[in-house]
Amino acid sequence: MKKLLQSLCLVISMVFVLSCLPVTASATSAARYELPFEADARAYILVSLDTGEVIFEKNSHEQYDPASLTKLLTAYTVYRYVDDFDNTMITAPRYVYDELYGMNSSTADIRQGEILSVKDLMYAMMLPSANEAASILADYVGNGNISNFCMMMNNEARKLGCTNTNFSNPHGLFTENHYTTVYDLYLIAKACYELPGFMDIVTTNTYQMPANVKHTSPYYIQNTNRMQNRAYPAYYRSYVNGMKTGTLDYNNFICVCQKNGENYILVVIGAEITDSEKRPAMVTTAEIMDYFFDSYSLRSANSLTYPVTDIPLKYAKDTDSLLLYADNEVMSVLPDSADESSFRKVYNLPEDVSAPVKSGDVIGTVDYYLAGQKVGTSQLVSHNDVERSTLLYLIGKLTEMFTSLYFRVVVAVTLTLIVIYLIFTYRRFKQHEKMQKVHRRR
Repeated sequence: MKKLLQSLCLVISMVFVLSCLPVTASATSAARYELPFEADARAYILVSLDTGEVIFEKNSHEQYDPASLTKLLTAYTVYRYVDDFDNTMITAPRYVYDELYGMNSSTADIRQGEILSVKDLMYAMMLPSANEAASILADYVGNGNISNFCMMMNNEARKLGCTNTNFSNPHGLFTENHYTTVYDLYLIAKACYELPGFMDIVTTNTYQMPANVKHTSPYYIQNTNRMQNRAYPAYYRSYVNGMKTGTLDYNNFICVCQKNGENYILVVIGAEITDSEKRPAMVTTAEIMDYFFDSYSLRSANSLTYPVTDIPLKYAKDTDSLLLYADNEVMSVLPDSADESSFRKVYNLPEDVSAPVKSGDVIGTVDYYLAGQKVGTSQLVSHNDVERSTLLYLIGKLTEMFTSLYFRVVVAVTLTLIVIYLIFTYRRFKQHEKMQKVHRRR
């Protein structure tokens, strides 16, 4: 018995310990659909900015080196700590060039000692992916310490919900302990998308850098995002509007895709570079998004014009049911072959409702499900005023009273008391009669 108790205690202890171990976070929802082809990427994720739905994904929580996609979080952190981009001036310190020397990394030809605004440095970092610009900004915001800035970056990432991200530099050149996932990059890109003026920067194809200490005249820098530039017809897509490229041993790309009023973010990591294709992540992006826009669209799960359902109505003069309408439009991404009937509706309603009812009264709710996943909820409201009939109300209340459990209990108790009283009276009467007979005999 003692050994059995010891074994039981050991099992309970193991269960407790395992329950305390950290669990890798997952996306708020699984991918809704699957691509009918194998995309050239180690990982990708396509998310609707309008609904938050994950449309397609592969290895969305596996860790990879993001290369220059790192600069999105650098930009986001700069936004959090610098208020005036135009008038905040920074001098390029010498030591940032020591780290980059001989690495043949991307640059905007910003030279030691030159003085530029945060605005100029942001364009240099986001368009030609200038590594010196990223380090100059990190040095300034980190108060002369790039390592301190990296701590600030990672803190911002955690605030955004990134659970599989750690950046050890601001530019994305290879260093140890530098990684993220396509899902975390989506969270970062979405946060950048919502920053005021950020999309103006990343959708710019050409920017003029000012004359400076070592540049006697202004010069132009170019955006590496060829998918938004008509000058590159092999890559150009009209629906691509901004974000970031990144390349080390393989090619990465994040973009915002907008078409027919719909908005999406696609993250692609790990497209293989070949001799014939130096930007394979853009090719993969085009394959995924061309297929998506040809086959899917953002659709409504309900109608605001027609009733969703009805409910029994009591005490109204001219009707015995109340039509209920959705108070908001629930949207979801659907294949073009699907329609409103593809959604499953789960109602949260009372058995009936009593007049009077006012227009706009909330009667209940309906949850919409697609492929087993909840996509939204609408309140169900009345569109009309419904008056109460006094006569029907009185009849109904009397009927309810006569059929209620309380009434039946009262009646049963009353009848029981009456029966008891009659029995008692009858016995009294019999006793009285018996006593009279005895009296007469005497």
